[in-house]
Amino acid sequence: MGRLNVAPTKSVQLNLRRDLAMATEGFNLLEQKREILVMEMMRMLGRVQVVQKELNEKREKAYRTLRRAIAQNGYMHLKNVASGIHYEHQVSVQSNIIAGFRAPRIGTNHTKFHSQFGFAGTDALVDATMQEFLELMEAIAGLAELETTVMLLARELKKTQRRVNALEHIFIPDYKATLHYIGESLESKELDSFFTSKMIKKRLEAAQETKKEEDVLNAK
Repeated sequence: MGRLNVAPTKSVQLNLRRDLAMATEGFNLLEQKREILVMEMMRMLGRVQVVQKELNEKREKAYRTLRRAIAQNGYMHLKNVASGIHYEHQVSVQSNIIAGFRAPRIGTNHTKFHSQFGFAGTDALVDATMQEFLELMEAIAGLAELETTVMLLARELKKTQRRVNALEHIFIPDYKATLHYIGESLESKELDSFFTSKMIKKRLEAAQETKKEEDVLNAK
């Protein structure tokens, strides 16, 4: 615990009391924010596990269907078919406010799926492969959004924790120690002033008594 290098005056005392009140209020707000961030991170981590499991299932399903399509249609034929099929894909990134900071919202936009059955010698397995990989892409975007948000939450939580620690262990204790020092200094000055006033008053009274005695002697 340290003490600020300030003059022990009334004005400094008033300013420090105001600053201490603001620091305490800021500490309480940061504590609330930290708790919100922790709860939000725990919620997000739970969602990450769920989405990760769903993504793994969709990936296994999509590649399983792809292997069946290759086995039934042949690799080169399927490659030629794939080169003639085009879907427009876009990845959109927007922002979402969580506990006072911006988190990404990632989405995928693509042309509405339509069956290619019977086109260029394709079959239902080709259409199923396309459909399942489009769904896989959406799942990947969802997982990327969650993982990025968790990373940003962790970074914001670390920053908030540093501020909480600084207020709790440095700023607030230093302000309190300084106010205690100023209070003792002002009290000591008031006592010195009180005793000095008493001494001066006694000396004045003694001088007045001496003068009265001298005046009485002179009158005789």
